[in-house]
Amino acid sequence: MRILGIHDGHNASSSLISDKEILYAISEERFVRKKNYRGFPKNSINYILDKEKDIDYITVGGTFRKRKRLEEIKSFQSEINKKLIYIYHHLSHSYLYKLSNFKECLIISIDGGGDGLSFLASIGGKDIEVIANSDIIDSVGDFYASITELLGFKPMEDEGKVMSLSSFPSDEINLNKKIIDYLEEIKSFKNYLGLVGREATKKLMEIFKINSFEDKIRVAKFAQKTLEDVVLKAIDDLTKEYGIDNIVFTGGVAQNVKLNSKIAEKYNLFVPPFMGDEGLSLGSSLSNKKIDRIEIKNTYFGYEIENKRVEEIIKNYNLDFKYLEDDEIPEVVGELIVKNNIVCIARGKMEFGPRALGNRSIIALPTKENKERINKVLKREWFMPFAPTILYEFAEDYLIDPKYSPFMTLLFKVREDKIKEIEGVVHVDKTTRPQTLIKESNEIYYNIVKYIYDSINLPVVLNTSFNLHGEPIVCTERDAINTFLKTNFNYLLLGNYLIKRNKEVNLC
Repeated sequence: MRILGIHDGHNASSSLISDKEILYAISEERFVRKKNYRGFPKNSINYILDKEKDIDYITVGGTFRKRKRLEEIKSFQSEINKKLIYIYHHLSHSYLYKLSNFKECLIISIDGGGDGLSFLASIGGKDIEVIANSDIIDSVGDFYASITELLGFKPMEDEGKVMSLSSFPSDEINLNKKIIDYLEEIKSFKNYLGLVGREATKKLMEIFKINSFEDKIRVAKFAQKTLEDVVLKAIDDLTKEYGIDNIVFTGGVAQNVKLNSKIAEKYNLFVPPFMGDEGLSLGSSLSNKKIDRIEIKNTYFGYEIENKRVEEIIKNYNLDFKYLEDDEIPEVVGELIVKNNIVCIARGKMEFGPRALGNRSIIALPTKENKERINKVLKREWFMPFAPTILYEFAEDYLIDPKYSPFMTLLFKVREDKIKEIEGVVHVDKTTRPQTLIKESNEIYYNIVKYIYDSINLPVVLNTSFNLHGEPIVCTERDAINTFLKTNFNYLLLGNYLIKRNKEVNLC
């Protein structure tokens, strides 16, 4: 069985699964180079169908769309001549529970809105039983997005900046006016503004006066605390009623790792690594009743870097390069990191979801100086923290009460005596969002970090996504070279080719 999944809305994507594994999953933004691209994912579909032509049917994540989008889907269906099934937006998010190892779980899907809903709670077992929901007026996700816009950031994209600001010290805001809450009587969130989108932002401007950066921090802290309070109130209520402590948290709001960690303090938590709308293509296909659970060890389901294409492209650039065998890569790249070089990596299959986990990463020693160097080159906001990759067997040495977190979906407090050692990946509140890495998920990347540990007794690297700020993570061989040449970093591992910058080079 082969099921092709499509999502043609915000952060469009496509995927291909069998009844036992994920074969491909790719965000369209990576091909068109437009972050959170909205539209029919023709490039990612074509990439998948070039590899796997035999499919049984098509699923589409989400049902509500305008005529033009419907016509694109119907045209594709006519072209491929296969059955097509629409799966509701929040059900598509929720079916990602089949990637967890829970036999029974409470599934919480929260985002700005989709198909008329912003929240869906359900019980996941052999299938999904819906138990509560909220419409798009009573949207927790829209509340946080409106705060994002209020603070001068881009809603539905820069919510992470609000979360980061909320960690800075500041006085709290004391409001008499309640903005959003969860009501146990009706099992729904309640938006007391009664407004969403731009209208909500305008109303919030009347409530909060932003005259300084300190004001931004105070409002961010209020928004984060409100988010944590109301979501935990909902989860506490539903777990108490149904007696289930296993939580699957999905939807765009599940990208908020501070909230995730609050949930994980009380419950057994699984957050899919592609919890945003990109995951709808995959979730819609997982609705198939013949699929029980699918185990995932990594997120490498996308475009694959091939050495043959590197060889064809690299001759067009004036670059020094050297071919490395697989078993040479850990020592060569590890030694460059030990000598305090910053190395860009693009090899193997691209990650699916918002996090770079070693195949489309920029890595360096986790020092404050490297944090500042990379921030300057990538033009990131100074207050945004970097994340580390930590070899899982050493996680307890650096983190307080760590859990296995291979997809960067949780925050942990850093041990006081280790903060200075990895200062470049520790946020102002002494937390970090790690990828805890085991050898089975990415052997070459693991061995690079292991070489660093063997050399200087440090099992940690700074790991940020390989892209300029505001751009999607690099996808193809040419993307990797062109993005590398827009930086001043000296080394790029592209497939098995180690490329060294030698002089100014024209982009192709």
